[in-house]
Amino acid sequence: VGTLAAEPSMAAVNSMERRKFVGKSVDLGWGRVYGGQTMAQGLSACQQLAGSGRTVHQFHCHFLRGGDTQQDIEFDTEQLTNGRSFSAMHVRAIQNELPILVMTASLQTPEEGLTHQQAAIEKVWGRPSELRSVQEHMAPLLSKIPASVRSLYEKQLPIEMRPSTFISPFDASPSSPVGAIWMKATSPLPDETNIQQLLLTYLSDWGMQQPAVSPHNVAMWDPLLQVVSLSHSVHFHRPFWLDKQWLCHTMLSPTSANGRGFTIGEFWTEDGTLVASTSQEVLIRQRQKKG
Repeated sequence: VGTLAAEPSMAAVNSMERRKFVGKSVDLGWGRVYGGQTMAQGLSACQQLAGSGRTVHQFHCHFLRGGDTQQDIEFDTEQLTNGRSFSAMHVRAIQNELPILVMTASLQTPEEGLTHQQAAIEKVWGRPSELRSVQEHMAPLLSKIPASVRSLYEKQLPIEMRPSTFISPFDASPSSPVGAIWMKATSPLPDETNIQQLLLTYLSDWGMQQPAVSPHNVAMWDPLLQVVSLSHSVHFHRPFWLDKQWLCHTMLSPTSANGRGFTIGEFWTEDGTLVASTSQEVLIRQRQKKG
């Protein structure tokens, strides 16, 4: 999970020709490209096409195919509009001449305007100083974790994550369709809004599937359970600095139906400032046992 924070260029894409970019795939051990990586790289392509002076305020994407970790990803971008205040972009992430992700994003020149915030972060989520890291929670379970992803849970990563309530991925007990994870980079990051947005995009895909699975009698890592991201969106509201402050991603799944689970989320600072909102829909299927 900490790959991007360790080296922000992991989310970068290099220009191949006009409107075309290429990014490296990173293998986290899951057998396919982590969705947060593809989203962050697609967003980076949008930022480069828009140029300096504009920052992303919203994007939405659809995951079409699993990404191959052994191949680079090409990003074909198109500028749909370029007005005085806003630019709209369309991106296709491509492998083997087929799209694995499509994204639309809107960027804005920063400006002053009316400001309000309806609610503050709930105390039930605790504070990071009171909570244990994911690695501490997972330590007793290391022997059960697949070797391909064990390193994500047995050593300290450049992004520290502290769940408000820990649910073992092997626990099939039903629980409330909610969750919250505090996150912070452990090393300094470039003092640039675009880089901070890429990191939050990368992290926003982590843990959003859990609330949609929690109410059901099935473990997140049940080998018969198929959970695949279908779509994802992020709205950026206010500036934030993930290397200087803790952010809490609070998540709620209001419904699961027709083989799909839906989760909405919010990123909060410790002082109760809402900096971003998220949503995700996932495919949830229980395979039948053979024999």
